[in-house]
Amino acid sequence: MECMGIEEVVRACRAIPFNCSNIELISGIATDSRKIHQGDLFIALKGEKFDGHEYAEAAVKSGASVVLSQQKLKSDIPYLLVEDTLTAFHRLAKHYKSKFHIPFVAITGSSGKTTTKDMIASVLSEKYNVLKTEGNFNNAIGLPLTLFRLERQHEICVLEMGMSSLGEIEVLADIVRPNAGVITNVGTAHIEKLQTRKNILKAKTEMFTYFDSGNTAIINGDNDMLQTLDNEAYHIIRYGLEGINDCRAENVVEKGEAGIDFDVVYQGVRESYQVPIPGIHNVYNALSAICIAKMYGLNMDEIHAGLLNFKPSKMRMEIFQGILDTKVINDVYNANPDSMKAAINVLASMDAAGRRICILGDMFELGEYAEEEHKQIGRFAAEKGIDLVLAVGKMAKAVINGASMSGKNQQLYCFDHNEEVIGSLKGILKPQDMILIKGSRGMNMENIVESLREGR
Repeated sequence: MECMGIEEVVRACRAIPFNCSNIELISGIATDSRKIHQGDLFIALKGEKFDGHEYAEAAVKSGASVVLSQQKLKSDIPYLLVEDTLTAFHRLAKHYKSKFHIPFVAITGSSGKTTTKDMIASVLSEKYNVLKTEGNFNNAIGLPLTLFRLERQHEICVLEMGMSSLGEIEVLADIVRPNAGVITNVGTAHIEKLQTRKNILKAKTEMFTYFDSGNTAIINGDNDMLQTLDNEAYHIIRYGLEGINDCRAENVVEKGEAGIDFDVVYQGVRESYQVPIPGIHNVYNALSAICIAKMYGLNMDEIHAGLLNFKPSKMRMEIFQGILDTKVINDVYNANPDSMKAAINVLASMDAAGRRICILGDMFELGEYAEEEHKQIGRFAAEKGIDLVLAVGKMAKAVINGASMSGKNQQLYCFDHNEEVIGSLKGILKPQDMILIKGSRGMNMENIVESLREGR
């Protein structure tokens, strides 16, 4: 972060300063009192289960220059008083972002948004110095913190936007005012709160709230909900496998672990590309990256190199040699019905000398739809020819019931806890089996993954 004067911060936050006469500069931003650096502004956020104001003094003792607070502090520590610290934090982030006259690209979607973000950043990095969202910093706290990482060397910024309710992406869009926005798809993730896919579409398209004729929306034209999107106020580019799209993939050849080859037809030109990881969904991710790259002047060689250099984030489609001469697909970062089906499709498409096995954990935030969605996943796995389906969690029985309804002759196992899965695997697995592990983040299925690593 570039330093900001205390008066600049006061104006941007609309704050009243207290005990700040000796403060000149702010050199960083922190929302966690355990991660303070000398000269930071500590943002005392208040949530349902935490109150940053309780750590204001500790933050100053650790090196923070000043505290942003929404309540008067009794001690004589330096602080800036605002009506609401989260709102003031957003105002400051928006002000800081305005100092950088570079393109801002935003990505959201029910599934695939992190991989898409990473793929777009990988491609753009062939030509530009790129700042991108790291980890899960895609919400009302994480996105502003990402913006505060901007420095003068950065030439383009790629940001992921997450949400679970209406209105959340609109807040992020107001802070960033992106030049271009990508929506990967509209599925059923977060349907517990939003109730309908129509509401999910509404929430995702909040990204375009401030778009005008100078902005471009890049959307998956094969997605049934996004096909309904039309707007004359801004430019829309549609990508996909179907012929109606502006940018489409043809001659797709899946090569298992080696990835996928495909042609792209865009603006009357045909070009050939590769992605180094399996899964037809990654062709869609690549198409969005190609559209963005073309917008910002990259040539075919640069795009090709950026796609080949792409590496997925941790716990996403990591393939490694497992115990007992097995092959493991680690995709446990998170899960929803769409991403679960995509991962099962990858397993089904892979060349396996042994059996195909999936270990599936609960998918969260599905509300009243949870049992039916889990049944459908079990049935989907069975119908894709998966030989063994292992389900773990509160919804494990629903998965197994769905798989048994298919009438296929696969082996089914139901577990309550990860430890039971780990204890049973050595008795189930055979050499050359291929194993997919996937579930929602809260299922902590990385424990199962680690139990399968060779040499453990």
